[in-house]
Amino acid sequence: MLITPERLIYLLNVAEQGSFSAAGRKLGVSASAVAQVIQNMELDLDVVIFDRVAGKAPQLTAVGKAMYLQALEVVPRLHAMEKKAQSYHAGIEDKLTIAVFGYTFFTQYINKINQLAATYPELTINLIDAEECAELYANDQAAADIIIAPQQLKLRQGFESRIIDQLKWSFVVAPHHPLAKVKGELSSHDFLAHKQLLNSENKFATQELIESMRFSPNVVSCSRIYQLQALLFSGLGFAYFPSTLTVDAIERGDIVQLSVDFEDEQTSWPIELAWSPSLGPAGLWLIEEFVDL
Repeated sequence: MLITPERLIYLLNVAEQGSFSAAGRKLGVSASAVAQVIQNMELDLDVVIFDRVAGKAPQLTAVGKAMYLQALEVVPRLHAMEKKAQSYHAGIEDKLTIAVFGYTFFTQYINKINQLAATYPELTINLIDAEECAELYANDQAAADIIIAPQQLKLRQGFESRIIDQLKWSFVVAPHHPLAKVKGELSSHDFLAHKQLLNSENKFATQELIESMRFSPNVVSCSRIYQLQALLFSGLGFAYFPSTLTVDAIERGDIVQLSVDFEDEQTSWPIELAWSPSLGPAGLWLIEEFVDL
């Protein structure tokens, strides 16, 4: 085989580190060793992968760029295969990191994680905020094994994924808010004079999506769901909120759902379940609870 995992890893590191010496430092080998691997690959394939000019960083050629993009897909999967083999050799993974997003952390998903903990009592479960994962990969390691969050336009390299649900939305306010006192159905015009509590733009919620959810010119932006909920309960303003997350609060009397005389079919937010192919038995058990593999 002319293209080996080692050669792909060296290609990635040279392209991303910007030089043979920097790639060598990261890989723990000499710059000449890196250069030799790349040169041998070029000779075997009869192509030029990097243009080399003395005193300048090596630049990917057209064929080099194509190989680099393919390597971005292949190398993470090779790492995942190694991790998976190691986890099965050990019997079961010792920990599982799950990234969740506040708007999509539904009760039924929480129940699945509870069942996971009961089924695998020795498993360490780490929950992290999906909004705080700046990069899916750091030093070739995934920030999370499983992600439950709104679907992103950008593909998650090296991850499998399925759409498992759609967010449905409701207008809600605190019981003492003026809008809660209005009899009958509300029109879109009724919201204009009141503050709206709205999620801030983030890597999941684009500016276009946020604007499609705006029903008032007077907005209070919140970067986290707990901020929005606290202000909602206080009566500061109304919110266009995931219906699934309102059920318990409505039953407690913290908020009330408003009736409206219009349908908003434009705002759609698919919920995506994404997972690393390196999952061991515990992780695969959780995935199978969500989707039929």
